[in-house]
Amino acid sequence: MTARPPQRSLPAPERFATRWRELAACRGIDLGVFFPERGASAGPARQVCAACPVRQPCLDYAVTNRITSGVWGGLTERERRALRSRWVRTSRRERDRAILAAEAAGYTEAVIGRSFGLSRTSVSRIVRNENDAGRPG
Repeated sequence: MTARPPQRSLPAPERFATRWRELAACRGIDLGVFFPERGASAGPARQVCAACPVRQPCLDYAVTNRITSGVWGGLTERERRALRSRWVRTSRRERDRAILAAEAAGYTEAVIGRSFGLSRTSVSRIVRNENDAGRPG
């Protein structure tokens, strides 16, 4: 009797993440709909996206991979750019709060920098800017 090799299977969220395109409402539709000419309406693409069960993973993919053309997740390039800008600002604010909390807890700038993948100089700048902003003018 020979042993079977172990079955390798991704957990459900990862399986879904890798096959969201297979479930997309746009599958099989002319891609030209999602890449309208300059000045043309994105309305037809938005209609397809409105009924799509994987709209959010599609949008996440486009934003994460900085895709700059076409309609993804129901949003145009310009709308995704604005969304990404807000996301980046929010992420940086959260990172800076965590850095300030670590600094207040007594961690050195070098240790904080290694934890966040930043240089000591960057950590110093974040702490200095917060201290400058908190001082009465």
